[in-house]
Amino acid sequence: MAGYDKAKGLFDNFKAVFEAEPCDYAKCEELLGQLKLLLFSSGAALSGGGGPEAAKEQLLVRETLELACFLSIRRRDLFGFERHVSQLKMFYDREKGLPASEQKWPILGLSLLHLLASDRIGEFHTELELIPVDEVDNTYIKQPVQLERYLMEGNYVKVLEAQKDVPKMYYAFFMERLMETVRQKVGASLERSYSYLPVQQAAHMLILADVAALQEFVVKENERKAREDADDTMGDLTPSLTRRAPIGLIKWEVKDGKLHFIKSEQKRLELPAADLMVNTIGYATDLERIV
Repeated sequence: MAGYDKAKGLFDNFKAVFEAEPCDYAKCEELLGQLKLLLFSSGAALSGGGGPEAAKEQLLVRETLELACFLSIRRRDLFGFERHVSQLKMFYDREKGLPASEQKWPILGLSLLHLLASDRIGEFHTELELIPVDEVDNTYIKQPVQLERYLMEGNYVKVLEAQKDVPKMYYAFFMERLMETVRQKVGASLERSYSYLPVQQAAHMLILADVAALQEFVVKENERKAREDADDTMGDLTPSLTRRAPIGLIKWEVKDGKLHFIKSEQKRLELPAADLMVNTIGYATDLERIV
């Protein structure tokens, strides 16, 4: 790369601004954009070619993307984080000829925790399958795996305790998001099981500090449900692995020392019985012919 020295100087500037306190995020984004344009314009660093010069270029690109991952977390830009992790995997998959990255497992662990906090369990297990068996006990990978086990067991107390024992500072952001996911899961169970609960008991069950925190959570939960209901423009009410049969919007309200779960009119789930029967018989007939 003809402009390697220029790119290296720009990277050093970007890193200095990123590590400064307080961090100028706008300046970081500006420098990162310039650096990406310079690094990716030729395509040489992405070609996977050999030789010491190519290795230097690839190492610089890898370090840039790793720093970009941490910048995305600090800016709470989850789409940017996913994009940079996806780009990084190309370099992690072909580390031959490059020195091992100290940030590889922390970043891959953060990616797993992000999927877990987003309740994307299928993708979590898919990514976990790509990690070598001898690295599963790595500190940065082990914690997301343990957290997923606690979630499957419904052992939310263990999830709460894990907040105090995160292996890297950037894990705290995803742990906060994971706790929000846990509260949503607990809340979904509560609203299906009760018509109301005393506020102190509800706050305790939702792992909230006090009634004030409960009221704040109620506002956010109602807003989230309203957004999801408004986004369902297709009107598809069919249950699936990730979508339960519709039960209507349940609004939460704190009133007279109680948390009330107010159910709206239940949406009807209509199945085209005749079409379903014809298709099923058709499938059975085709299977008989195959056998």
